Amino acid sequence: MAFYFKADQRPAITQFSWVSTSTRTRNSSNTASPKTFGNKVNNIDVVYTPWANLKKTASMDVGQVGFHNPKMVRTVKVEKRINEIVNRLNKTKVERKPDLKAEREAANAAERAGRKLRLRDKKRREEMERLEKERQAEVRSYKGLMVAEKMTSNKQIASESKSLQELEEDFM
Repeated sequence: MAFYFKADQRPAITQFSWVSTSTRTRNSSNTASPKTFGNKVNNIDVVYTPWANLKKTASMDVGQVGFHNPKMVRTVKVEKRINEIVNRLNKTKVERKPDLKAEREAANAAERAGRKLRLRDKKRREEMERLEKERQAEVRSYKGLMVAEKMTSNKQIASESKSLQELEEDFM
């Protein structure tokens, strides 16, 4: 029996308090079930440790594992398996053959879509910042100040039949 958690629901690796005693008893009885060892086997030690604590080296035999930290290893002694628990577990057992390739492809596609969305959002923000910088530069520039259409020359003033004194008086 294995426990699978989503990333945000995962308990601390070093804690075994999150596994209740009844769960450990059921798991131990299932481990000692006839399909695993044989019907007559009693006094079995079932070892519990987080997967991160398992150590496997090339020099080890097939099926042999070690532990990085022996303090993280818990053993439960099963004196005699409890048939009621095993039968109840077998009734509710669901075996499925997941399509791991399709699941991996779906996860990769979701990750790519998220990356594309973040990249598109980043480009949009950069474009907005660039446009804002251009607008600020336009506001600060003197391009709009010296436009020929808005300027008047002395010849134009004279042609409009206003004297320079009249213009100065209008100014104040």
